[in-house]
Amino acid sequence: MPIFDFICGDCGEQFEALVRGSQVPVCAKCGSEKLEKQLSIPSVKTSSTHGLAMQAAKRRDRSQGSERMHAQREYELSHDD
Repeated sequence: MPIFDFICGDCGEQFEALVRGSQVPVCAKCGSEKLEKQLSIPSVKTSSTHGLAMQAAKRRDRSQGSERMHAQREYELSHDD
């Protein structure tokens, strides 16, 4: 897919746009055609980035787990039969 990163020369907005064929992209914020195409850097997966992603996922899971436990406890306290 021809997705490009742009910066608007008029308002400074940074955005991505799908550009097909001879289509001329416009700024999503102000509608200007005065755009500067940016260099898109592909994502790279290495052992260090994988490790960082796993650490972030574990932190997120712990946080969500404690939130779920708290919500369950609140539910049980408010629905005492």
